[in-house]
Amino acid sequence: MWRKEIGLDGETYDSKSEANVADWLLMNDIEYEPHKHLPKPSRSISDFYLPDYDLWIEYDGLMEVRSDDKLKRKEAFYEKHGLNFLIITRDHWQRDILEQIELGG
Repeated sequence: MWRKEIGLDGETYDSKSEANVADWLLMNDIEYEPHKHLPKPSRSISDFYLPDYDLWIEYDGLMEVRSDDKLKRKEAFYEKHGLNFLIITRDHWQRDILEQIELGG
């Protein structure tokens, strides 16, 4: 069972790994908004939004055990609406974020 975690920013995250992402963004002075609602008509929430890069980030820490298609639905929404997004996993996520913001910035 996953345990909620408090990040250095005082926000509650769904896992220690997700809190680690927030802590890393904070410590690297990358502005972010956690748990931001996606634009309508979606009712979903993105894990992180980086306003300086107009980048939506989904942390998929369950990719090996995921049985539903929630992430696929979100990905389809991002693509359909032309939103800049990045799906990160437990491996190499810092590099993936840096590469994405360097491309967009």
